[in-house]
Amino acid sequence: MRNPGSRELRRRQARLEAQQRSSVRERTQAPSRDEMMRRGGLLEGVSPKEVTQFALLSLAAGIVVIAAGVLGLLVEIGQHDLFLGVVVVAVAVIMTGTAISITGPAYLTARGDRKQPSRTIQGQLVGASSISATPGLATLAISVGKNVEQFRVRPELFERVKAGATVVGLTVTPGLNHVQTLTVIRRDRLAVMNEPPISRAMRLSVWLPLASIASLIVGMAVGCAIGVLLPLGDGFVHPLVALLLAAAIAGGIALGTRWYSQRLVAQLGV
Repeated sequence: MRNPGSRELRRRQARLEAQQRSSVRERTQAPSRDEMMRRGGLLEGVSPKEVTQFALLSLAAGIVVIAAGVLGLLVEIGQHDLFLGVVVVAVAVIMTGTAISITGPAYLTARGDRKQPSRTIQGQLVGASSISATPGLATLAISVGKNVEQFRVRPELFERVKAGATVVGLTVTPGLNHVQTLTVIRRDRLAVMNEPPISRAMRLSVWLPLASIASLIVGMAVGCAIGVLLPLGDGFVHPLVALLLAAAIAGGIALGTRWYSQRLVAQLGV
């Protein structure tokens, strides 16, 4: 026969954990959009070296796409269809700008991180999760003064705090908030870190922003290519159709990802 006191104890523990999570949410300061972009946006928490590599790769890919667009312009000029070539170059520039809009702000922040000294933070560990808004990184919530700050850390650093860590010290870059080192200052072997359950909707929401941007770029390329290959002859109709196809497919993808993101938000109960 089960002890009725143990059931009541579990209920009290569940209520206490719920109150603690609510307290953490209240003390956590939600960053503004401008502050998020200064931290690197979707690349917050990534090392300055990796951010620089991502930025250079996206720039190189953009140069290749624009070069292909210019080549298409020259081909269309040879076929006496200048406006269609201009549309191809314009779509290539938009695709490149969309990709650089992700890596550009993070690259500027990474340059600042290389010039400024890292900051050291010490505080009580109040929460942790194996996922974060940056794909591939985990989340640590640390009490710093009267507020709670969240940091995105590598999985190997996240594993260090699972065995009863209560007070930790971090070395963090000033801009990207990249956690360079994590030191467990105090550990309680009796303390058990109960990580909040991670649903499928939470995992999908992490990758959705990057997936939607990649889908937009691919959609514009596919729409423009279909429009260029259509046998519509010379004149203003052909470039207009190519431009409308690129815009229609990109717009459809944008609406679809927005609808799906709202569905995920409803599932998460945010």
